[in-house]
Amino acid sequence: MKVNQFGKKLLLLPLCVGALEVNEKLSVDFGFNAVYQHVDFLKKYSDKGCGSLAAEIGVNFHPTTEDEFQATFSLAGGNGLKETFGEKGFLLAPNADDLESDLKDINSSGRNYILEAWYKHTFKIGKEISVEFTAGIIDATSFIDTNEYANDETSQFMNDVFVNNPLASLPSYDGGLAVSGNIGSFTLQGLVMTSKTEEDKNYNYYAFQVEKSSSVGDGTLNFRVYYYRTSKDFLNNKGEMDYLEGIGISADWGLEDRFGLFARVGLNTNTSTGDFKNLLSGGVALNGALWGRKGDNFSVGVAYLKGNNDIKDVKVLEGYYSFELDENITLTLDYQRDITNFTREKLEASVYGIRLNVAF
Repeated sequence: MKVNQFGKKLLLLPLCVGALEVNEKLSVDFGFNAVYQHVDFLKKYSDKGCGSLAAEIGVNFHPTTEDEFQATFSLAGGNGLKETFGEKGFLLAPNADDLESDLKDINSSGRNYILEAWYKHTFKIGKEISVEFTAGIIDATSFIDTNEYANDETSQFMNDVFVNNPLASLPSYDGGLAVSGNIGSFTLQGLVMTSKTEEDKNYNYYAFQVEKSSSVGDGTLNFRVYYYRTSKDFLNNKGEMDYLEGIGISADWGLEDRFGLFARVGLNTNTSTGDFKNLLSGGVALNGALWGRKGDNFSVGVAYLKGNNDIKDVKVLEGYYSFELDENITLTLDYQRDITNFTREKLEASVYGIRLNVAF
């Protein structure tokens, strides 16, 4: 595990301080992740182990009940196995956290370490209707394709495929405007953002989501359907400028302090672009209360992605057990299996990981 002096300083920061609530209007949150992963490539490549450290600081100021300002900063040391998997030809990263290379020149913007900086205003219409407008540097994954059991790489699943729908290519940490409205048990989300392609070309991203929460059995079902599309700034199979477009479903159902189920479905409706045609994933989360350790969690997820062009398909299995060491500290043991099939070759890897998460 290669950790520079900068990384060593990160290791000390969150362990020495806690959440700071300056007053009822200003608060500061801290988060820290230390990850070590070892990969066994089943063919062709040598085994390798890598680690990473990442710290995140969020500053929130809400002068009124209708107004809110947020700034989020992140520092990291090391890139873990991200670069290794990319170099070997794998399409999904085994650790979706924002690491050292992700935090420099973010999305070719020239900005370093600043993830979010936005202002939100809430309009209330009657007792059951409210509308929120959020503008600034935002993260699309905070609004679209959310999920109770598979949405946070720092405390839940680590692989890209279980954090968000890879087909949707949801942009993070770019300029945009998001609108959210609550009408009874329905929540409507919409956003427009600007970002850059891998070729450093500007493009626009649009998404709209409808979410319905309802009681099913003794638990709560959250069901989300969304649509996304980009401007014509991506290269298609013929080398022409084209757009990304698709629809997705993200659902979860759970019994408090017992267990939960989750599922995602993705469909690429413009298969001339993108790496995949469709996605199907799901899994189960068991709360430690079932065996007398309420703060623990055991989760398993499986995913299948049908490929596009020379990509046949990708299959991923991930399971993790998180131990609650303290109210703010968890230790997670993680296992992943990635099988990526191309028309010309097959890549396989087993990843064994350990993660320490501190959050205040």
